[in-house]
Amino acid sequence: AAGLALQPGTALQCYSCQSQVSNGDCQHVQNCTLSETQCWTERISAIGVLTIISKGCSSNCKEDSQNYYVSKKNVTCCSTDLCNANGAHAPQPAVVTLVLLSTVLSLLLWGPSQL
Repeated sequence: AAGLALQPGTALQCYSCQSQVSNGDCQHVQNCTLSETQCWTERISAIGVLTIISKGCSSNCKEDSQNYYVSKKNVTCCSTDLCNANGAHAPQPAVVTLVLLSTVLSLLLWGPSQL
């Protein structure tokens, strides 16, 4: 009976972090309280270049998606253990955009002197 009393309860487990730029930095496992029945993930993407990720437990998670002039905010909720594993969708599109913009800019700056 003592062994049963010392076993952990059935509380939900969620990944937890605050304001990280890499999903790899958001792998801390948090034991939620019994009233916290959902995991949440918030992604804030600034100009498509930088994504800030936060995760945790919630007793009243509300999914949300907002587009601002230079950023986007997306909140997702789920209700099974470690269901908030996914973080920012890979930053490759932003990297590709930066490389293309850098290439175009360098061609514009370098090109006229070569004509």
